Amino acid sequence: MSDPNPTNNTTESTDSPRPSWSKLHLWEMQPVRDVLVGLGILMLILLGQKVSVVTVPLILAILLAYLFEPVICWSMRKFSISRRTSVIGIIASVVILVVIPTAIAMTYAAGQLVAFSANTAEHIDQLSTAVVADDPETARALLSDEAGGAWVYIYDQVKQSQTDGSVLGEAFDAAIDWVNVNRDQVAQTAAGVGVDAIKKGMALIGAAFGFGFLGFLTAFFFFFTATEWVGLKHFGAGLLPDKNRETVIDLLQKFDSVISGFIRGRITIAFIQSIVFSIGFFLIGVPGAFILGPIVAVLSIVPYLALVGIPIAVTLLMLQGHTGIRGEFWWIFGAPIALYFLGQALDDYVLTPKIQGKSTGMDTPTILFASIAGGALFGIFGMLIAIPLAACAKILIQEIFWPKFKDWAEGRASDPLPIDG
Repeated sequence: MSDPNPTNNTTESTDSPRPSWSKLHLWEMQPVRDVLVGLGILMLILLGQKVSVVTVPLILAILLAYLFEPVICWSMRKFSISRRTSVIGIIASVVILVVIPTAIAMTYAAGQLVAFSANTAEHIDQLSTAVVADDPETARALLSDEAGGAWVYIYDQVKQSQTDGSVLGEAFDAAIDWVNVNRDQVAQTAAGVGVDAIKKGMALIGAAFGFGFLGFLTAFFFFFTATEWVGLKHFGAGLLPDKNRETVIDLLQKFDSVISGFIRGRITIAFIQSIVFSIGFFLIGVPGAFILGPIVAVLSIVPYLALVGIPIAVTLLMLQGHTGIRGEFWWIFGAPIALYFLGQALDDYVLTPKIQGKSTGMDTPTILFASIAGGALFGIFGMLIAIPLAACAKILIQEIFWPKFKDWAEGRASDPLPIDG
């Protein structure tokens, strides 16, 4: 006898009954499992922060392996060498061509800044002596020989203010009187500053050793990460779910094109710009040129942010007290401005078109807006990551959200953001 309701039998045979929620373990409930997964990720982040001495070099090594992958592949094809040999060659090249010259330049720049601080204190003392001297002309000539044109200009302004009875002259006289009355206290303060400087110097030496250890761990992890990069990529691809797998891979490839193009391009450009600005600041006479140059080069990643280097360079040149041409005011103000525009022109018309191109696909106003927004939210770090993140968001909008919104606007869909994809 045939079954009068075959459909029901089929449904009963294929659908398994769901257990009552009262019989489920806590971790078997889907909402609870979602919360546990989120808490697990948060715990991993907190654990990684606690052991940052290991996680930070590891993350840096993964990032460097990602950035150097094209160089590794190129050297393997060019010189017919193994991946391991290519990675060792890159590590050796970075140490010889980047780390050692940078350490030498930073040491020289630090010595320059120490000498600059001592000279500035001496020039201030010379200026104070010249202002209260009985023979203004002799004092002015002596100050010109010992301190330079900028300090002579300050001397002239102070003397003029004293003659006119202006606020500047009165403030300078009050400062000199206070120093004379509290000379012992000033000496004690200076001694305290000297002791504090020694302590900070020792802390700086400790930080240098810590930085060296960080660099060693980064190179260590980089070697193994870059050597096994292909396997890591296959492992990551295997973690992707089968649903929408092709779409996810396509989006990841586009993200990779944007992020790698921007980061590799800007890092290369910043490295070249650091050399240009360091040599430029050194030639125009700015103390600490090999420290200020890389800082300005890194800031140039964000459009127009390198402008902050101009007032800093002008101030350092003025306080340095150069004689001759570099002590003239047209040089003190004009040389840093000319150097900035030279570096900006080199970036705009040579480096960016040749090295980076239009990898982000965004115009300058959009890049500037993204940088300012990132800086307002997360500081300098946010300014650096804002541009590639904004480019990725643009890809998501163009590839995922905009087509669905357009279908809804033209009546081909009832919902601009359907959940089922």
